[in-house]
Amino acid sequence: MNAAGLISIGAFSVVLMMLVHATGNLGAAFGAHFGNNLFGFLLISHQANLSSFALFEARSLEGAGWAGIDAVLIAGIGIVSSLLTALLLLHPRSPLRVAPDLG
Repeated sequence: MNAAGLISIGAFSVVLMMLVHATGNLGAAFGAHFGNNLFGFLLISHQANLSSFALFEARSLEGAGWAGIDAVLIAGIGIVSSLLTALLLLHPRSPLRVAPDLG
């Protein structure tokens, strides 16, 4: 796994930890993780063995030929998408806001 993948995974794990802290349970984090995987399988595939499910097939992340700027862009996309997920699920005015179960 390259550095960009680790940075993206780290950013997403921070968002999932924020969801667990905000809601007090794992349900929202499970849902966000499921949505992330579903998006990854059905929209863009970076793995040859799973590309038949995806709408678009991209170059393998483990393959050769990636430049430094590619890694920075992939890490940036991962961080921005994780922050947007946090904003959608935690902002008080969001229609998708999750809250703790008080009952």
